[in-house]
Amino acid sequence: MFLNLLRSSTNVTQITQIHSQITVNGIALHSHFLSKLIELRLVDYARAFFNQIPSPTDYSWNSMIRLYTLNGFPQKSISLYSEMLKNDCKPSHFTYPSLFKACSSCSSIQLGEQIHTHVLKFGFHYDLFVNNSLIDMYCKCFCIDSAQLMLDEMPETDEVSWNSIISGYVNLGEMEKARVLFEQVPVRRNVVCWTSLINGYGRKGNLNEMFSLFLQMLVSGDEDVEPNSTTMVCLLSACSSPSDSKLGLWVSVFIDVNRIPVTTILSTALIDMNSRCGDLDTARRLFDRMSCNNLVSWNAMITGYVQTARFEEAIRLYDLLQTHSVKPNEITVVNVLSACSGLGALELGKKVHIYLGRNGLDLNVIVAAALVDMYTKCGRVTDGCLVFVKTPNKDVALYNAMILGLAYHGRGSDSLAVFAEMERNGLHPNDITFIGVLSGCNHSGLVEVGRYKFWDMVKKYGLSPKIEHYSCMVDLLGRAGYPNEAFELIQNMEISPDSLIWSSLLSSCRIHRNIELADNIAEVILSIQNPNSGSCILLSNIYASVGRWKDVIRMRRLVKEKGDKKPPGASWIELDGNIHKFVVEDIHHLQSKEIYEIHKFLTDQLKAEGYVPKFAFT
Repeated sequence: MFLNLLRSSTNVTQITQIHSQITVNGIALHSHFLSKLIELRLVDYARAFFNQIPSPTDYSWNSMIRLYTLNGFPQKSISLYSEMLKNDCKPSHFTYPSLFKACSSCSSIQLGEQIHTHVLKFGFHYDLFVNNSLIDMYCKCFCIDSAQLMLDEMPETDEVSWNSIISGYVNLGEMEKARVLFEQVPVRRNVVCWTSLINGYGRKGNLNEMFSLFLQMLVSGDEDVEPNSTTMVCLLSACSSPSDSKLGLWVSVFIDVNRIPVTTILSTALIDMNSRCGDLDTARRLFDRMSCNNLVSWNAMITGYVQTARFEEAIRLYDLLQTHSVKPNEITVVNVLSACSGLGALELGKKVHIYLGRNGLDLNVIVAAALVDMYTKCGRVTDGCLVFVKTPNKDVALYNAMILGLAYHGRGSDSLAVFAEMERNGLHPNDITFIGVLSGCNHSGLVEVGRYKFWDMVKKYGLSPKIEHYSCMVDLLGRAGYPNEAFELIQNMEISPDSLIWSSLLSSCRIHRNIELADNIAEVILSIQNPNSGSCILLSNIYASVGRWKDVIRMRRLVKEKGDKKPPGASWIELDGNIHKFVVEDIHHLQSKEIYEIHKFLTDQLKAEGYVPKFAFT
């Protein structure tokens, strides 16, 4: 009777009642009761019960070791094994697979090698089950030579043996060796083996080889080899940019046509692929169709919105997440803070910061960098500095966020001071660091420092300037009255200047009325097959300022012929925790009528005070 009750029990309350009854009635169901506790993963209860067993069998010891390993307590598994030996209980071939998994979980190759000697001592070195777990452990601890030696010396191998060693080489990025072994497999190559190699090519970014192998898998003579949901996840994970969208779509169609079971993981991979390829609408439809959205799928969708600058939708989705029984993690928080930065939504950003503290989420350097970015972009530089100062073990990304934040607010000297601290702490600056440093020099007019830092980036740190660095330098030199030097810098660039650089230099020509240089720039711009409309408009304004009306007409005609339409400007404000978006000539806001009335009232007041708008260079 008690055995049937035990088998049907599903919670700790029922288990406790049965435990009381078998104790009162003196019924010995040690192995069965322990197995039930392990099935329900009641770790502490299982250990307490195990300690009360007078003479545990090897089955009981092995069950407890396995329980600790499966529930993320590898050190306790290994300690329990030591206790087992001290109690003169001889291990069996079921003991070691869980132990080797525990060693790989805590990346302890030394312990793994010690336990390997026990395998030899107790005579289990011919056991296929044990040897496979040894290969897996050596692979996961990145000791691929030891794993290969194990495989070579095994008297018997099976699919698991070869899957493990091929996965080991794949995880190390050694695709050539993995492929050689794949072609040499003496046993049936199952779907795990094929998928492992497909995944390796995908992680390497070799999509051609990946899809070639997948097609080979479909027509292979290997028995019962059909791609499964894991195979599809590997294919989708490799399609990570808009240029891969056709391949991603092909995989999506393949899943539908072949009726591959769409698991939660596969649904999330489809959402992630569509998001990264820029098809947010399809990603959202897939997300809404999921019967059970986990945190990974929520994060994939929110990340997609943030990466495509659809910040409002990201925040709305975050609000929706909070109404479900899903707890945000650091990834969620970083993305929401990025959305707050994009919208200037300070109040929401502060709420997220408070949420971090109240819910015990780790304030690591990644979260700290997102907080610094949010506070500085929302105008709260002091709060950003406080987060920066209080965060230990600062990394390059956190320093970059602080340097950029200070530069954004024209505090060039402060951004340079943070950069100097970064250098003192032995951190190697990257491209983004110098964008912040040069922007700080630009906003503060620190021309000499900017020149020095630009060449320091190249000579001292060996970094190649990118278009953003050149743009900062051209703007810095142009604003400071050195437009000819800026033009010379552009001519010596190792990469082609973009329209922003030319527009920046033309703005300097306009400010300093350097018409001769503007003419030189016009020659370069007009020699381009498809000149930028913004640059042409700037040239038109410069020519208008000196009365060169023929040139004005020529530039205006060029812009008209191009037919470019500038996207409408938009702005956001946050009021009482709500985000309000405004577009030029917008009438869709619920309070549009009142807003336009106030705007007209303020305009009339300005005119009454004698304000006359200046339209020069507009």
